[in-house]
Amino acid sequence: MPTILDLKFALKEVTAYFGLFILIIGIIGGILNVIIFTTLKTFRETTCAFYLTFASIVGMGQLLTTLFVRILSDGFSIDPRSMLWFCKTYFFASNWCLSVWLTSMCLATIDQVLSMSKYRHLSNLRLAQRFILIACIFWFIHSLFTLIYWDTSSGTCAVFNPIYSIYFSHFTLPVLYGCLPLSILIIFSLLAFYKARTLASRNVNVVRLSRDRQLTAMLLVYIGYIVIAIIPFTSFYIYILNLYTTDPFVLVSNGLIFTVTILIEYSMYSVAFYIYCCASERFRKQLVHVLGNIFFGRWQHWINRRNNNQVLPIITIDVCPTNNKPISIP
Repeated sequence: MPTILDLKFALKEVTAYFGLFILIIGIIGGILNVIIFTTLKTFRETTCAFYLTFASIVGMGQLLTTLFVRILSDGFSIDPRSMLWFCKTYFFASNWCLSVWLTSMCLATIDQVLSMSKYRHLSNLRLAQRFILIACIFWFIHSLFTLIYWDTSSGTCAVFNPIYSIYFSHFTLPVLYGCLPLSILIIFSLLAFYKARTLASRNVNVVRLSRDRQLTAMLLVYIGYIVIAIIPFTSFYIYILNLYTTDPFVLVSNGLIFTVTILIEYSMYSVAFYIYCCASERFRKQLVHVLGNIFFGRWQHWINRRNNNQVLPIITIDVCPTNNKPISIP
């Protein structure tokens, strides 16, 4: 039977190695997502791709702020959250990024349903930009409460206001970040799947049909992973919320399970690019096209242009020193 020290060591190792792995692949995948979605015209003109691009940017922000700090704290015993200003900033950034990211994914799923229905006029970039702006402002105001109520006491960053503590622990985490977005994602993903199956029987442009099917396939597989990643954390959080114990072994065991579930939830920010590659053959070809043709072509064009603009020196060789008539070779 493992001891408390074994469990603490396991918690530290899991956070350090698994957390760093999630962070590294997440940043690489997020950058590639942004490059592909912003480079290709077929994605730049698609509302769903706009939501996915914004979600990739916010997801990278979440990884670089909250996950990185958690790795320092639990994996290397360096906790900057013991400072008051960092405690408040950390939870503000964490709540805002998570709220905006979940909203972006929900909007992307809803938009994909609208784009394949008679309400297709509601799926346009101008409305999408307004929705994202409203979401950013709304969640910014909502996250301001973390700056007010999160505090430090004896080096511990926590909520000490009883009313906000109940609101945060019983509503924000299990409902706003758990059950509510899960319900929206599952319902509209099923609707998007149904719409995609019936889209081929309609008189639809071939290019639009191919693009909608590609985005639907990418989105549905990714939503499936998000649901799988959120359910363990939400379920275990609800369990420990109603658990009252002072047994140190149980507390450390729950801490290890909590860390594993929250790292799994963090992985949903990291795996989007890799899921898109697995779910869509067309996306893999677009990746090769962007990286191989566009960026390599630009690099080659820059090299050729630099060589063409280079002034070659004139070399003078004195082949006949007796008659003082040099020959110039460019």
